Amino acid sequence: MVLAVVSDIHANFKAFEAFLEYVKEHPVDGIIGLGDYITDSPYPQRTMGMLYQMMEDYPCYILRGNREEYMLSNREKDQGWKPYTSDGALFYTYENLTEKDLDFFESLSNTMELALPGVPPLTLVHGAPNESRGNFHLNPERRDPVLEEISTDYLIGGHSHHQQIYDNGKKMYVNVGALGMPIDRKGRHAEFAYLYGDEKGWRAELKSIPYDVEAQIKAFEESGLDEISLVLSKGIKKSLLTGKNYFIDAVNMAFEISGGAPIAELDRSIWEEIERKLEL
Repeated sequence: MVLAVVSDIHANFKAFEAFLEYVKEHPVDGIIGLGDYITDSPYPQRTMGMLYQMMEDYPCYILRGNREEYMLSNREKDQGWKPYTSDGALFYTYENLTEKDLDFFESLSNTMELALPGVPPLTLVHGAPNESRGNFHLNPERRDPVLEEISTDYLIGGHSHHQQIYDNGKKMYVNVGALGMPIDRKGRHAEFAYLYGDEKGWRAELKSIPYDVEAQIKAFEESGLDEISLVLSKGIKKSLLTGKNYFIDAVNMAFEISGGAPIAELDRSIWEEIERKLEL
């Protein structure tokens, strides 16, 4: 059995297009989606359309990530997102989703045990079991305890934007990386994984493919997201080119300046200063 696994698209529809083309040329028995399909990049409706079509074309096993949970939280209670603030990309994404999209997110879990005929079961997560924002890249000491706790021998996840295959001799953890924004200081490529399984077990192969980064960056400007999201969109664009996480660098600088106050309330001139310091 061959399964493709994708995570953290973050509305990078050009990277998603490249992934779907790769799958056509390298056939699979199914596709696993680990969440964070939207936010941070333009035209989320394009990504959602491709996701729905993928689910028609292939057997799919789909989870939600923390970004989808943010959208559901805003549906339940207005989070106060506004354009032209640090919450601009969240505001933009929510405004471009439909009730169908939100209902779809509501139907998903962030954790799944996948049992298919002829192969060992897999535990699928976005970050960690029942914890969308669990991050084994930042907290590697949690890997072995979590592997010990799960009922399967294989844990497949994303969220950290760092690819990894970790085998402790008893169980295996695979992080498939981020299709939409890998953080590996390389840039200009999309990450995902293929799983090859039989009755004896699973083997993972991490994948990296090029895509039309320039077209994706152009969409930031055409959509108006650059202006709505201020410096954070510019940070994401530079991350796409370099593989360095300028988005989190900008957020961390903003938190230092804010002194604990909500960064969405920072004056625009402060964001402009952060933009200059990070050379965005």
